[in-house]
Amino acid sequence: MGVLASERQCSSSRRILFWVTSITCAVLILIVMSVYKFLAITRPLGEGVLVVDAWIPQQTLAESISIFNSGRYRYLVVLGGPTQEAASSSHSAAADADLAASTLEKLGLDARKLVKINVPDNSSGRTLRRATAVKTWLDRSQAPTCCVDVFTVGVHARKSWILFRHALGSSYRVGIVAGNEFRYPPRFWFISRTGIWIVSRNLAGYFYSKLWTAFNEEGSGSLKRNVGSGLSHTP
Repeated sequence: MGVLASERQCSSSRRILFWVTSITCAVLILIVMSVYKFLAITRPLGEGVLVVDAWIPQQTLAESISIFNSGRYRYLVVLGGPTQEAASSSHSAAADADLAASTLEKLGLDARKLVKINVPDNSSGRTLRRATAVKTWLDRSQAPTCCVDVFTVGVHARKSWILFRHALGSSYRVGIVAGNEFRYPPRFWFISRTGIWIVSRNLAGYFYSKLWTAFNEEGSGSLKRNVGSGLSHTP
């Protein structure tokens, strides 16, 4: 009887362990699969100014024209690095704004509604610096604007939304649009080396941006002055 009871107890323990392991794995898979959807948030306002990241893939960049034409936007602002000679490649970050603007014009965007903003490149805080540059341009422009929608690619959206809302403050309402991702399968990003790198990096960026903005409520004033001094834009 003692041996039989021991076997039953062992069998019961194995079943419990199996179900606990299965449920844990299922929960982890659901969490991993939902990460992309969480980061690639889309909450557009559909009016005002559409700000487009210049560095995004051309397939995604082309989507911005449909977004622009379907909304009540006054301008499409291409946001990238400063205009200067590219030392190594025509796709250098320094020429992104010009390349993207040229692409959008070829795809039929009205040049009169296109604005290029070039921001001095900086490896740290690039998104925040560019968001601050948009605030500087908006404040200097004569056209009244209530809202700004930011168009970027995939999982870069949520971090961008946080930093743009911080940089633009209460003066403007800020929406976000996550363009389609073509570099890896979005739903199954975890089976792609590129997907793992991009999603992990932007997930870390999301947490960092949440912490940074929490402790820097009034910290964008000096950054605005620094960015403004090196800012160039082309209407």
